[in-house]
Amino acid sequence: MEYYMKLDHIDLNLLRLMLILLEEKSVSLAADRLNISQSAVSKQLTKLREQLGAVLEDPLFIRSGRGLTPTLRASQLEQPLRQWLRDSHTLLLPESFDPVKDTRNFTISICETAFPVIIPRLMPMLAQRAPGLQLSIVPKSKQSMNLLNQGELDLLITAKDTDLRAQANTSVLDIAEQPNVELYRDHHVCLIGNSNHIPIEHWNIESFLQTDLVRIYVEETEFWLLDRVAADQGQRLKDKAKVPDFHSAALLAQHSNMMLVCTSIFAEQLASRYALQSLPLPFDLQPVSYRMLWTSMLESDSAHQWLRELIRACCHDL
Repeated sequence: MEYYMKLDHIDLNLLRLMLILLEEKSVSLAADRLNISQSAVSKQLTKLREQLGAVLEDPLFIRSGRGLTPTLRASQLEQPLRQWLRDSHTLLLPESFDPVKDTRNFTISICETAFPVIIPRLMPMLAQRAPGLQLSIVPKSKQSMNLLNQGELDLLITAKDTDLRAQANTSVLDIAEQPNVELYRDHHVCLIGNSNHIPIEHWNIESFLQTDLVRIYVEETEFWLLDRVAADQGQRLKDKAKVPDFHSAALLAQHSNMMLVCTSIFAEQLASRYALQSLPLPFDLQPVSYRMLWTSMLESDSAHQWLRELIRACCHDL
């Protein structure tokens, strides 16, 4: 009885902090997730130890190097905490959903190459069928999956490789356990400036490898499946510049003899905006699968189901 009386005095927001610390194992990374200072996280960690740690008679986290190592007891609490978050989220969901009257806000993380393909199709449909519904759209990042499972995102739209040579974290196999659905598939192409002097009639693997490449950092990594495919043939891509997004790469290609590689539907939009032309990728790569992911806590939510079906509908002809 005394144990449960102590639990009554625990700040439930600290349990969310604990789950983030269990995932990140770092005060600085947790601060980035929560958009607060490291000192604020440290103060909350102290309070967490004073409240929950005192009840469990456990320090919860031990400092190791620059990070935090959870104790065995803290690690054992990760799944119960995650389930608690799911249950608390479900508890506050409305029982019914009327798209014409609903005014809730959905937060969606979407990768750069899918945004201009999906959003222009989605917004007119949304305005017509659910005029009060709001969307908050945020960029895709390496934290998006954690944010999704924490309940801070409603949907995640991302690109995954179907090629078996891809790294595990970029492959469709990486999300096999996550509720998800494929929206469309697309293949890679090369983009070069209209004034580029590349001999297009002789475009092949050799000319590709001799052309300067603009490399795009995707989710803070510069490694591509194409690197591995080229390496398997004893070749190496000829990097000339590195940029943080595809529009910067397109601008560079427009005003130079460099090229970039991206998926074809997005490439069509870049080509018309930046005076570029498309060439086939002279490597045998399997297509990219654009997939919509959500968390199991929202699987049965009627509003969420409705939005998922609307997004699927706007992609049906891609």
